Amino acid sequence: MNAKHNNFLPGRSAWVTLILSTMLAGCGQAKQPWEKVYPASGVVKFQGQPVAGAVVTLIPEDREFPNTVRPTAITDEDGAFEIGTYSSADGAPAGSYKVLVLHYPVIGTAENPYAGPNDLPAQYAKAETTTLKVTIEEEETEIPPLELQ
Repeated sequence: MNAKHNNFLPGRSAWVTLILSTMLAGCGQAKQPWEKVYPASGVVKFQGQPVAGAVVTLIPEDREFPNTVRPTAITDEDGAFEIGTYSSADGAPAGSYKVLVLHYPVIGTAENPYAGPNDLPAQYAKAETTTLKVTIEEEETEIPPLELQ
């Protein structure tokens, strides 16, 4: 019985070695700048009033960031938001961003509600036209109020 068991161990050792080497292969690589996030929050106002339910999206100005990195948030009833990149409110990578802000009011009947068209100024809906910019630091960032006109 011991002989059979000993014959089995070399095969098991090979599998253990293979699994451990595979797991450790990526451990020594440095994170890309967009892989580390820092808490960031702020508030959106339109004509001085908080905007509830607005979608806030940060567009990195660093072209090295992949297209999948688009920190986003939805404002609460006070216009406040916490940015999330990989999960809700986890933060954003450090860097400079253009800010998009859109708001789609719920219209229709109670039985058949749907999102209406963006009711904020169109300039804030495109990276090419927005005048809003923010910088996320390598620490917790309180974004200055985003004042839409």
